[in-house]
Amino acid sequence: MTDGTRPVRKTTDVMTRRHGTFGLISVLAAGCIAIGGCAAASRPDGVDLTPITSLRLNAGSDFLAGIQRQLGGAAADWSKNGVGYLVFRPPNPDPDHQVFRSVNVFREDSVMKAREIYAHQREEFTNGDWKLYFEKGKAPEMWFISYEGVRFDTNHGIPTGLNTKPDIFIGILKQNVFIVIGYTSVRNDSDYIHTINGDVAYVADLLAKAGS
Repeated sequence: MTDGTRPVRKTTDVMTRRHGTFGLISVLAAGCIAIGGCAAASRPDGVDLTPITSLRLNAGSDFLAGIQRQLGGAAADWSKNGVGYLVFRPPNPDPDHQVFRSVNVFREDSVMKAREIYAHQREEFTNGDWKLYFEKGKAPEMWFISYEGVRFDTNHGIPTGLNTKPDIFIGILKQNVFIVIGYTSVRNDSDYIHTINGDVAYVADLLAKAGS
């Protein structure tokens, strides 16, 4: 009987610990959300998309190739005959900074197809933990910013704490072009808005030179 009860006791102990962890995390989450401080940690307050949204692009069949030339061929190229997308990372002045910054530039052969990509990305990045920060403009030129709010860090599926680190998604539709700028940090980062605005300006310069 003793041997038979040991697994039950161990399972109960584990479940008690898990319930205690969930209870603690729930209390932390409720308190954090109530005071509003945690949610503000990852909000994209101050992000300025004007350098891109104010552009007038002429994205012909050589548009993606023009961006690739400026990057010295460094972008991952998923295009054919000028239709598809490039993936690349902005320059990183601080390689030791644990942050993932990425840019996707799509060019389609019609405004309608680019709008479909915009709609799909908007749906995907405004669900679950993702929150729509704002959406502006009107097709065929519109844009949105979304971000992950307070969420859980987990270890083997068990919550271990609250995650308020910046995770920002920017989607910009300009005629037959759709641009994505992403920023994900693995640490609480006080200067992320400045970095994102620098990435926006960098991408705007690439787009302007390729689409002029």
